[in-house]
Amino acid sequence: MKKQFLMAMILMAAVGARAEDAATTASQTTNTMNANVSDTNKAQVKDIDDEITNARLRAQLGSKSRWSFKSALGYSGGSINEPTSDTRPNYRASATVEGLPGLAGTIGINYRLTERDNLSLNTGINIVDPLHGGITKPVFDPREGENKGKSISRYQVATPSLDWSRGYKAFGIQNISEATLSYNTDSDSADLNALGDLALSQTVLADLGASNWSGGLAFTYDYSFYGGSVNNKDYVPALEAHKLVRSDMMVALYPFAEYAFNDKYSFRTVFGYFEFFHNKAEYNNRTTFYQQEPYQSVGVGISVTRDIYVYPNIQFAPKDIRADRTNVALSTNINI
Repeated sequence: MKKQFLMAMILMAAVGARAEDAATTASQTTNTMNANVSDTNKAQVKDIDDEITNARLRAQLGSKSRWSFKSALGYSGGSINEPTSDTRPNYRASATVEGLPGLAGTIGINYRLTERDNLSLNTGINIVDPLHGGITKPVFDPREGENKGKSISRYQVATPSLDWSRGYKAFGIQNISEATLSYNTDSDSADLNALGDLALSQTVLADLGASNWSGGLAFTYDYSFYGGSVNNKDYVPALEAHKLVRSDMMVALYPFAEYAFNDKYSFRTVFGYFEFFHNKAEYNNRTTFYQQEPYQSVGVGISVTRDIYVYPNIQFAPKDIRADRTNVALSTNINI
């Protein structure tokens, strides 16, 4: 904010010594006013942590350094019964449909544009089943079925993205606005001719009175770009039989709640009840939105430092809560 300068010129020479005294007094008053304006402006320039006080939102924004390393990684493991199993139940579809545990997310370089704005260049990373077998060796599919024993690459680094985020407070509510543009480079996306995605999100969080509870909403809109028909023609029969679809849009709303035990630990739960996908209009697929199976996560948020936040949690389907239809998980935001 620029300083406001007040300049007074006294043009009546006949007033004599009294006028000179008045001019001196006016000049001193003006200097005092300018100094007060400067002090007020300095007081209005706040640290971002004065506006964003939630530990997870701070870590999500990134480090306050001009340049830093930024990552958002999540591990999905087995069920409560067997958390370190080499398979995991697909709790949002059927307990009989298994997946593979893995670590996935993004890592990159973050540049702090302003006190509130960040720009980061990231890449996606995926490590399949990091807890079993030689870490430098491929994974052999342990699941029953026609692919059992098939070799799977353990590591994949793909899908670069450019991300902008802004943290701020409005009407007493903490906000993070974010936009991400990604370019697909993985083999699965290439087979489907999926070029990339544009994702927009808005997170709001409000304190709930004098208690330690806070509640918020995270809204996400994702649009996928395709280059035309699939590159892998082996997929065409499955597309025509509606066993495979290409989604071009996702809209989701995630209510969440937190209870702060202290500055370091908090209880956290996320309600993934409102996820809607839209199929690409091809092969006579319906073009209406359909709802993904609802899920919920419950866990403990741990603020290790201002820039490192971890959230060990359990994910389950609220429509069918049972031990064999759960996932143990860990999500992290690490900034260095």
